[in-house]
Amino acid sequence: MDRQPMTNEENYHFDIAGFLHIPGVLNSGELQRLNDAVETSGASSEFVGLPEGQREPFRELLVHPQLVWYLNQLVGPGFKLDRLPEILGSDPAMIDQPLVGGNEPLNPGTAYFYKNGRRYCQAVRVIWALSDVEENAGGFVFVPHTHRGNVDIPEDILTGVDDLGLTRQVTMRAGDLLIIGLSVAQGVREWTHEASRLLSFEYTGRGVLRSPGTGEAVETYERPDFLEELSDVQIASIHRPDYRDSTPPPTIVTDGETATVGVRGDLFHPSIYVKNPDANIDEKEFFFWDLCGYLVVRNVMDEAWLAEANEAMDLHEDQIEIGSNTAGKSKTLAGSGRPELRGLFKLPGKHGEAFRKMIAHPPIEHRINWMGGSGAWLSGATAICSVEGTSGHTLHTNGEPLNPSRQWFYQNGRSYCQAITCTWQLRDVTEDDGGFACVPGSNHANYPLPRDVSYCDEPMGLVKHIDMKAGDVLFFADGSNAHGTYAWKGPLSRRGVLIKYSSRRFNRGGGAPSHPENRWGNAVEGMTDAQLAVMRGADRDVFGNNVPRLDVENGRINVSYERGGSLYSTDTPDGPVAKKP
Repeated sequence: MDRQPMTNEENYHFDIAGFLHIPGVLNSGELQRLNDAVETSGASSEFVGLPEGQREPFRELLVHPQLVWYLNQLVGPGFKLDRLPEILGSDPAMIDQPLVGGNEPLNPGTAYFYKNGRRYCQAVRVIWALSDVEENAGGFVFVPHTHRGNVDIPEDILTGVDDLGLTRQVTMRAGDLLIIGLSVAQGVREWTHEASRLLSFEYTGRGVLRSPGTGEAVETYERPDFLEELSDVQIASIHRPDYRDSTPPPTIVTDGETATVGVRGDLFHPSIYVKNPDANIDEKEFFFWDLCGYLVVRNVMDEAWLAEANEAMDLHEDQIEIGSNTAGKSKTLAGSGRPELRGLFKLPGKHGEAFRKMIAHPPIEHRINWMGGSGAWLSGATAICSVEGTSGHTLHTNGEPLNPSRQWFYQNGRSYCQAITCTWQLRDVTEDDGGFACVPGSNHANYPLPRDVSYCDEPMGLVKHIDMKAGDVLFFADGSNAHGTYAWKGPLSRRGVLIKYSSRRFNRGGGAPSHPENRWGNAVEGMTDAQLAVMRGADRDVFGNNVPRLDVENGRINVSYERGGSLYSTDTPDGPVAKKP
């Protein structure tokens, strides 16, 4: 079990049906301990946070070796617990509600992806049968295959009024394990026999934002000092994810000219597929974005705004810092380190206002909405100030390999881009100057980016420089469009202000909620490093190099903190974090 991958039969079953039923995982002794703990505690949820002496069997189940072995292959290394465990059906209000799930509209934070031999089921429910479940007993039910559907599930199927014979309930024996994708339509029906005891855990991929933790430290996020200078819609745009007061995130409703705060948690995601006059999507822009993975919007900033921003840059040039050389081993892109001016939103008075106006600017926010959906959050603004001789940046990211937390997808008239960068151009830029370049269409790639194309030493006619005028804004899918910069050769310094947006579904920047003690509070007291590894909050997902990650060897769980050649958030641990007794 330690080294063998899932069988072709298991892979095929999960791929087609969306679930796996693994019989006889728990032995009679384990079942006895779990059932005794449930009855002794009288609890129906949050079992891993029970007092010492009651919580141990549930914490062992949290990282059961056979479960870890499956989740590493289904969800991916670095998977994490999303919600504290519960007995399914223990809350009467949840019984006989419409089923939840399905793949249309797409929710990238729970969806199932497969590309080039790699699978990412972003969220799963794990059900441990602590008692038998007889045929047609009711309880947990689901509609197989709906994790791959492209059409809305009819209401009658979700409610059970007329399910067309599609709804299924799995017969289980005590000790069995059921793993099902959370994008499969599922729910709890009234039991027709005595209620069975089904213990449910929900796990997600490392970067997924879905449910907030229960710890005091994630009650509310820290507001910036300049908050009083912002409008409500600007405040909504700079929320910080994975706190209870930002989950679900605020919604900004746009029409291309105005931006207002909508109902928190509502998803506003304009579509090009349905001819909706209120969506105000330029169909040519949508086509270009879909085809190429980038878009330039002209004349966003007027002359007065440009003058204010450039004046602020002139007066704060002494704060420019020289970064590292980003050309790697490229001969074409070689040069000196890249000058940057950070913290533009925090500049005092009108100097900061010139950049704070970029926050939730209606024409920009509207495109962010139709490119990736509402609820996106932005990072700070950084000016790239390359001077003559500054190195270029090797082209990076691509449609392959797939990383759902930063990727671009398209489904049923909607663009789902999980990572978008905007560059506000304060000066004209031509190919003779250098600057931004990319491989148009690389967001669709199914093969890795060739090294010499990345270096621009042998671009194969694929790499394109993007000419822009002062006042233009460039959007690019920075997790899937192969992009970088040519070395700067212009006599005037480059002035491009980068603002990165991350989707409502994923976190790529760490933060306080990524720490278990902040996310869960006292519920993690006394946990081992293996247990703490799955109690972390959402953090940057770096494929198989996520840390901490769990491995199974000779039936035992090992915790690895070995990093790969990836970018990690500052909150990613580099060693054990459990407190010694």
